[in-house]
Amino acid sequence: MGSDRGSSIVRILERTGTWTTASALAAELGCSARTVKSDVASLNRRAPGVIASGPKGYRIGDSQLIASLVSREPTDAPQTMDERKRHILFELLMRNRKVDAIDLTDELCVSLSTLDNELVAVKRELSSFGLRLRQREGKLFIEGDERSEKRLVNSLIFDETKNFFNQMELVNRYFPELDLQELHDRVEASLKDRGFFINDYALSNLILHVAIAVERARNGFASRSTSSDTSGANGTESKPKCHAIKELACEIRDIAEQVCDVKLSAEDLESLRLILSANLTHVDHLDIENGEGYRTAAKLFETIKRRVDADFGLDFSNKEFSVRFTLHLANMLSRLRYGVLLRNPQLTSIKNGYPFIYDVAVSIADMVHAETHADVGEDEIAYIALHVGCLVEEQRSSVDKLHGVLVSLRRTAASAECIKRFSDQLSSMLVVDAVVPSMDAVSDLTGLDLLIADVPIAGYDALPTVQISPFFNDRDVRAVSERVVAIRHQRTRNSIKHDLETFFNPELFFANPGFADRDEAITVMGGHLIEEGYAFEDFTMRLRERESVSASAYQDVALPHPLEMDARRTAVAVSLHPRGLAWGEATVYAVLMLAIRREDRALFQEIFDFIAHVLMEAGAARYIARSQSFEEFVDRLLEYA
Repeated sequence: MGSDRGSSIVRILERTGTWTTASALAAELGCSARTVKSDVASLNRRAPGVIASGPKGYRIGDSQLIASLVSREPTDAPQTMDERKRHILFELLMRNRKVDAIDLTDELCVSLSTLDNELVAVKRELSSFGLRLRQREGKLFIEGDERSEKRLVNSLIFDETKNFFNQMELVNRYFPELDLQELHDRVEASLKDRGFFINDYALSNLILHVAIAVERARNGFASRSTSSDTSGANGTESKPKCHAIKELACEIRDIAEQVCDVKLSAEDLESLRLILSANLTHVDHLDIENGEGYRTAAKLFETIKRRVDADFGLDFSNKEFSVRFTLHLANMLSRLRYGVLLRNPQLTSIKNGYPFIYDVAVSIADMVHAETHADVGEDEIAYIALHVGCLVEEQRSSVDKLHGVLVSLRRTAASAECIKRFSDQLSSMLVVDAVVPSMDAVSDLTGLDLLIADVPIAGYDALPTVQISPFFNDRDVRAVSERVVAIRHQRTRNSIKHDLETFFNPELFFANPGFADRDEAITVMGGHLIEEGYAFEDFTMRLRERESVSASAYQDVALPHPLEMDARRTAVAVSLHPRGLAWGEATVYAVLMLAIRREDRALFQEIFDFIAHVLMEAGAARYIARSQSFEEFVDRLLEYA
C-alpha cells in the first residue's frame, strides 16, 4: 500500500481500537511525530477517510477500506517490536514446532542481540498463558499445555481484528490456504438444521477455533492428550442434549476435514464438543430446561433478580427476559467451567458508551462469583451488559415517554384517521392521552407534559404548547418531536444541576492534586469521604474490591464506587488531572468517586448516564479537567447538560 511504515500505522490503529497520538505512534515505529503525520496524510490521499484525525490523535476511519490497507505479503518484514513479537509467536504456535534462531533473524532483518531483546516480550506474553519459551541447540520451541497454546493464538488474532471481527476476510489472512467463509456457511447451516442457535460472536469464535486447530494440524502440531472431562459437562447436561451436541461436533469435524483437507484428532473433537456445549442454545427451550445446568442457572437468576432490584431498582421479572438471561447464564457457567474463552469485540464501546449498564453487569458478575466461585472476565461482563441493556432501554423508553393532550375538532372521519396515524408516529416518545375539542374539556392537567393543538389557542401557558396544522403532516411530527426532545433536555439539565448543587461540594474537590496513580487517588479521596462522615470505615477496601472485578475507568473518566450502595450520606468527591492519571491500564483526566446511600440509588444512574453523555463529546473530559476551581468545574460540566 505504499510504505511498510504506512501499513504499520494502520495495523497499530486497528490493534488499539481507539485514539492514538502521533507521538505514541512515532515511539512504537521509531520515527518522528512529523513523519507519522506525513504518512497519515499520504494514506488519506490514497484512500480518503481511512484514518480519522482529531484532538486525541488518530484512529481508523473508514472500516470498509481496512482490509486492503492492513493486508500484507508473507515476505514483508515486521516493522515494530510488537509486530516482531507476534511474528515469532505465530511461527512457534502455528507454523513450526521448532524455529532456528538464525533463520528467524533473517526473516525479521535483525541481529541476534536484537532478537534476544525481542524474546523478552515473547516470554512475557507466553507466561501470561502458562507457557514457556525454550532454546536448545540454536532452536526455539514452546513448552506448555496445548489448550493454552490455542488460546494464545486466538487472543493474538482477536486483538488485531477485534474492531472488525465479523469481517471474515480479515481473519482469513492468518489462514491464507483455508476457505473460512465456506467453513462458516456450512457450520452455520449444520447448526440450523439441528435446531441450535448460536450468536454471531460465538460463531466467529467457533470458526476461529476450528481454523486454528486445522492450521496446526496441517503444519504437524500433533495434538497432545489433555485432562478434560469427556462425560458431558460433568453430568450437568441432560443426556439428549449431550448426545445431540456430540453428534453435532462430529458433523462439524467432518465439515472441517472436507473443506480444509486435513485430519483432526480425537482431542480436537473433544475440544470442539466442549466449545459447543458452552455456547449453544436449542430452539426448544424445554430441551435445555430439563438439564441440571439450567436449573442451577435459574436459581442463580433469582438471586440476581432480588439483588439488582434492591441495589439498582431494576425489574428483571419480565418472563421473556428471565428465560433468555437464564439460558445465557447456563451457557456462561459452562464456558467458565471448561475455560472456553468467548471474546467480545464490543467490550470497549459498551463500557465507554453505557457505563451504568456496564456497572450493573459488573455487579452481576460479582454475584455470580460469590455464588459459584467462577471468575467472570470483562468480555463475559460485556455480554451480560448486552442482555441487561436491552431490557433497561425497553423499560426506560416506556417510563421516559411524555404525556400530552391534542386539541382538535376532528372534522371528518378522514381527520380521525390522520390523528391516529399522527399519534402512532409519535408513540416512541409521546403518549397522546386524549383528543378534545377545546381545553375546557380537560378538567385535570396532572400528569400532562405537553399541549398539541391544530386550532388557535390564545393566552394559555399552563403547559408547553405546540401549534400544528390541521393536516397532521411530517412537518407537524417533527415540530412535536423537537419540542419533546427540548422538554426532556431541560428536565435532565435541571436534574443534573440539582444533583451538582446537592451532592457535590468544594470540601470534596481536588484540582490537580498530583496523585501518583489509582491507588493513591482511592486512598486520599476515599479517606476524605470517611473522615467527613459520608462513608463507612471499610469504604476504601470495598473500592479496591470493585476495581479488582473490573476497572472503573470509562474512556477519559473514572467513576470508582463500591459494588453495594450503603454510604452514610450521599456525596461525590472529584479530582481533576489535566495531565492525566494512570488508572490501571487506562489514563483518566477526571475522577468522580461515588458514595451513595441506598435511598439515593436513582442518582447513581443519573450520574452515570450524564457522564456517558459527556464522554461522547470529543475532548470534553480534558476541557473539564482544566478547571481551576470548584465553581469553574460545575460551570464547565453544566455546559454539557
